[in-house]
Amino acid sequence: MASSSAQTAVAMLIPIDSSRPLASALTAFSQNAPAVGIAWIASSALLTTYSATSFLKYKPDDASLPLNSKRTRTQPETNLNMASRLLAQPFQQMSRPARLTLYRFGGSFALGLLLHPNFYVAQRLSESIHASKAFLLPALLLFAANLSNSIALDRIGIPLTYTSKCAIPLMTVLLTCIIDGPHALPSPLALAALVPIAIGIAAASWSSPTFQLVGFCAALGSTLAQSALNVYSKRAMSRTGVSGPAAQRVMVGIGLVLTIGVTLLQHLIKSFHQAQRRSDEIAGKGFRFSGNLPLVAKHDATPLWLSSLAFTAYHIEYVLSFMFVRLVQPITYGTCDAIRRLTIIVSGKRMFGGAPLTRTNWYGIGLALMGALGYSIATNLK
Repeated sequence: MASSSAQTAVAMLIPIDSSRPLASALTAFSQNAPAVGIAWIASSALLTTYSATSFLKYKPDDASLPLNSKRTRTQPETNLNMASRLLAQPFQQMSRPARLTLYRFGGSFALGLLLHPNFYVAQRLSESIHASKAFLLPALLLFAANLSNSIALDRIGIPLTYTSKCAIPLMTVLLTCIIDGPHALPSPLALAALVPIAIGIAAASWSSPTFQLVGFCAALGSTLAQSALNVYSKRAMSRTGVSGPAAQRVMVGIGLVLTIGVTLLQHLIKSFHQAQRRSDEIAGKGFRFSGNLPLVAKHDATPLWLSSLAFTAYHIEYVLSFMFVRLVQPITYGTCDAIRRLTIIVSGKRMFGGAPLTRTNWYGIGLALMGALGYSIATNLK
């Protein structure tokens, strides 16, 4: 089942004709767990790290100007323009991490529907809706992991965010033991190799970061959600027989609905409180309505190319991720995920600066790599 679903993954991007050398190579790639894992780690460390961090830290030249600044408050506004602004307000007021989550889910869902050798978009949409019940819990975990991770990256940066992620292999082991029982665990020698991986990543990412409580709690929440996602996504795919890319499409579709729903709910609550304050002002001091809506939010739009790169990189990473999770056990996946985060820490420092790597950082990198090698050897011992 793993090989057939992996072939489906490749077919989503390029129609496979086994008589052609390129198609045969793609089919072989989709069945090769180490190759898929390396591609997943590389796409995450390079494409996703660059696009996500650039998106969160982007500063437009006119960030100090309000939206529609060319229009003054005294100019009349047509009903159509007012309706358009009302509809756009909830999304204009989104925080940058929430907007990144929205773009990622929305863009990845669209790519999942459109990038396919056939054009049966309605059929794939129907299949996604039909499978949504089975993937509701993994989708909730994916939503929580993505939003929390974006908040953490925005507030405390790459090093401390991914320091907290060193616990993912250990959490995955604990969840696997609780859900599937001790028989599902690898050998004691393989479990022992997880300890240097966790310690090594913590040492590799340590750079005396500035602690920020909300950001650190978000990083821990993302760690827990990602650990549970490693376990429950594989269980859902095994139970339903849905391929990795199809499962990813279902989950980001649910995540998109959740993101829009949470955004609208937050806006309604905020608007309700603003209306109450405005009512108090009218009752207490008198208030004259000018006929124009107040200017809300700063101009915080990111360039189209950066937004497109953010959701494209996310889509590539997660398609490879769910291909890989079908080919390996959850604990192996969690261990490779830890190594992936190590590469993110190193590449993030190279791309966006920060404190140079210290001797402790280099020792940590070496320790984590040795732990990963030890885990690989231990899991293949007969």
